[in-house]
Amino acid sequence: MGLTDKAKELTDTALLKAGELSEVAREKAPGYLDKAADFAAKAADAAASGVDRATGGRFHERIEEVTAKVGASLDRPRPTDRPTVVVVEPDEPKKPDVN
Repeated sequence: MGLTDKAKELTDTALLKAGELSEVAREKAPGYLDKAADFAAKAADAAASGVDRATGGRFHERIEEVTAKVGASLDRPRPTDRPTVVVVEPDEPKKPDVN
């Protein structure tokens, strides 16, 4: 087996593994996105409360407006259609020509 054949075999194996791992990541991603949105909403609320206290409530309405916009952007629906996964099957090994 030549160096080129070995490189092709390794590439095919890597592509198969990458396809498998991308499918696993795609299945787990929505749960992580939901958790991240929840944490971000809590952080925005905490920051708004802190700024409101620090300013003595002078900018309360503006802070509420911004917090509402942040909450709306975090609550927006996410696409449910999944992108197409392309799975590359490895080529059959070529048999050496023996002429």
